Formats: sequence, structure tokens, C-alpha cells
Amino acid sequence: MKGNVWPGEYFHNPNNNKPIEQIWDDIDAYTFESQFEQPDRIEKIDFVIPFIPLNYKGKILKGCFYSQAVDVIIEKFPQLKEIFFPIANSMFSSYPQSEYADAYFTCYKNEAREKHYKEKYPNKKDIIMLPLQDADFMNEYKIAPAFNVFKTFDIFCVSTAYPVKNMPMIAKAIKKYEEKYGKILKIKYAIGNRDLIVNENKTIDISKLRYDAQGQLKQVMETLGDYTKYIEFFPFIDYKDLPKYYTGAKCSILASLLEGKNRFISEAMSCNTPIIVFKDFNKYSRGDYPIFFENSGEYAPEYTPESLADTIHKVINNPQNYEPRKNYLTYNGRKNFVNTIIDSIPYYSENIPNYKKGRITDNIWVDLAMQNNYQLSTYDFIYGKNTAIQHVRGMKAIESLVKFFYSRFKIK
Repeated sequence: MKGNVWPGEYFHNPNNNKPIEQIWDDIDAYTFESQFEQPDRIEKIDFVIPFIPLNYKGKILKGCFYSQAVDVIIEKFPQLKEIFFPIANSMFSSYPQSEYADAYFTCYKNEAREKHYKEKYPNKKDIIMLPLQDADFMNEYKIAPAFNVFKTFDIFCVSTAYPVKNMPMIAKAIKKYEEKYGKILKIKYAIGNRDLIVNENKTIDISKLRYDAQGQLKQVMETLGDYTKYIEFFPFIDYKDLPKYYTGAKCSILASLLEGKNRFISEAMSCNTPIIVFKDFNKYSRGDYPIFFENSGEYAPEYTPESLADTIHKVINNPQNYEPRKNYLTYNGRKNFVNTIIDSIPYYSENIPNYKKGRITDNIWVDLAMQNNYQLSTYDFIYGKNTAIQHVRGMKAIESLVKFFYSRFKIK
């Protein structure tokens, strides 16, 4: 059984006096990979191909796939490694624990942490560390500023109501903001759970939620009193509708201290909405690596309601200071995601004709091979023009796609 020790001591306390190596070990003791090894989660496994295998003019070039259940997949289809580099995803700030992966998603580039890990686990010394996670594979042209939508409310939040997300901290900051600045902030909050019931008068019924989610929402309601003056709750927002909510917000807030990379941050920036996080967010796992680049938002300097309130005030009153989408397109997005993988795995620079770093979508050989094999340009494949050969979920669908590749590459 892979990692099952939940590092709860770091979720609400940004200061820990343990040696940093012990903190890294504590974080690495948990991975979501273990959940997807259970029979009842087999149909929830993702199989995502950022770069597809190619066969052109007698030359075969491996692709790569990532999953939160690499070992389950490779144990069932061991010959996949003939045409793919498997990349393991822990879905958390931990390093994955996969035994069959050639590369790990590590969220951030942290050389000291990598060195410690490989010294502790010398059998993993050849694992390629990629400063990415699945959140980075977000399509920045689907999640983009909505047309003719204006910034009519203050804050948009998307997170579960579980304790790791620190919802009560946001509620306390909202209350502190009202006390300090004399204004009631308007927030839209989606918790991603259809068991939340929203009544016609905007009050919520939390009785069907899990006990710990109920506890968090009770704290929010107790802090705010008439919470409907501040927060409009949504059980769930369809993915296609998210851009208009991000676009309509003056900022987006994530109050977590430790988790994975979080897709919410990418979505907000891609929709040109400044992001606010605590400077201590994932600080142990990322070291000096930034949460976002350049003027994409602000770090609340202290883990206190007043610090968060002051940071909100700074952002919503100075919109001209932020260019989150420009920075997201510069440093993130699917094209940059794939380039990071290709540039980090030496095999590709050694085997792609006329290889140039950071230019995979411009490579003529790759584009010719992509068209010849799959009737797509490299760019169109990366951006999901044929998702049937790029992202499937569940072992039945994975098996069907694996058979397609086995047939295409003559693997028995």
C-alpha cells in the first residue's frame, strides 16, 4: 500500500520547527496513488498523453503518459514501456511512490529536496523529476477570459469544503475586511459537491455533506452571521461555465497551506484574474520556486485574517498592476508543459531530428510524423483536438486505447 499517512499537522500551521528533511519525509508519506490501487477506484484512473508515440520513415519515437496509477497500468500492460515513458502523479505535494514510472511529477523545482530524496532512495536515482503536475496541463484557450463579461464582484473561490482548504480563514478575512475597510465583500464560492443544497433565499443546507465539510461550513456561517450578505454558494459549476465566473471576479483566493499544485490557480490566471495565496502555501515542498510568475497576483505575507484582508484590498483596488494571463501564457499552459517534459528527458534531444529546446511545436519532423500517424498537427494534438487518443479514464477505456497503440506499433 502506497503512502497513507496524512500530514495534517501542516494544514493549519505555517511554522514547523522540524528539520526540513523530516518535513519532506512527512509530506512524502502520503500519496493519492494508493487510493487508485483499490478495486473500487479502477474506473477513476486517468491515462493522459501529453506527447504521443510516433513512427515515421522507419524511426519510432516514444511518447509519454501520466497517471495517478502508473503501477496498476504497467502491471497490466508491461509492454507499454516499449513506446511510452510513464510519468507518476501523486496528486499532492509529495513525490510519487510508483515503482514503474520513468519520471515523477514534483510540482516544483527544488534541487535540495530532490537531492535528499535520491540520497534516501538510491534505487530512484535515475527517476526524472518534472516540476509539473496535472494542473499544469490545463488548456489555456478553453479556460480563457469570457467575452463581454465585466468584473462585477470581488472574489471567486473554487475549492472543496474540507479542512485542508481553510475556508474559515477566508470567512474571518471577509469579516476583518468589513471592520477595517467598511465594505462588505461579494464572493461567489463553488465547493464542487452536488450534495450541498442551496435554497431560494441563498441559504444553504449542509446536512448531506461529509461531517468534516459540514464542520468547515458551520465555522464559516458562525463567523459571518448572515452569510448570504457576503457569499453566494454554488454546489457545482460546469467546467464550460467557469471562465465567466473567473472573468467576473476582481480576484481569486486559495487559503490552503499544503496540497498539490491546484488547478484553480492556473484557471484564475488564464482568465486574467489576479490570484491571492498565502506566501506559506506549499513553502516546504517548493522552496524558492514561485507559485506564480511576475505580477500575476499577491502573496498574503502572514497566515492571519488581517493579512489576507489587506492583500485583498491591495489587489481589488489596483487592477492595473496585474497581468496574470500574459504571465500564464509566457510560463505555463499546455505548450510549455509539453516542452518542459521533452526538454527534461534526454531521450528526446537524442532522438528527435533537428531538436531545439523549447520548440517542440515547431519541429518539422515531429509535425510530419504527427500528421502521418494521427492526421493532426503537433499543436492540435497538444490542445486536444482528438481527446480519444489523448485522455481516457477508467481501466476499460485504458485497455481499449492500449490495444490501439499495440496494434499501431505492432506490439504483441
